[in-house]
Amino acid sequence: MNILFICTANRDRSRTAEIYFQNKYPQYRFRSAGINKYSSERHGGIYLKRYMLDIADRIICVEKIHSDYILSQIDKRFSDKIEILNLGDTENFMSDSLIKKLESKFSL
Repeated sequence: MNILFICTANRDRSRTAEIYFQNKYPQYRFRSAGINKYSSERHGGIYLKRYMLDIADRIICVEKIHSDYILSQIDKRFSDKIEILNLGDTENFMSDSLIKKLESKFSL
């Protein structure tokens, strides 16, 4: 199963989710990306590309704005794969509090 986490810059939330869950569930493939090209590249993250959405079995958006972007700017066909965590941008990369929030909102 391919699981793709999406946030704005692929700096804190989606990147933490990718690394944390890949270590916890090595039998699955986790990826992450950001919807803002400038911010993603500026912070060493990965900018979202359509092929990532195509190969993902599940698309986990950290906030609704990320799913709105995918559906309005890329393709509405991805709506069946999208899940929204409703997790605000208040935590730092790999922080215990962010991991705890991810654990409570994401399940396999």
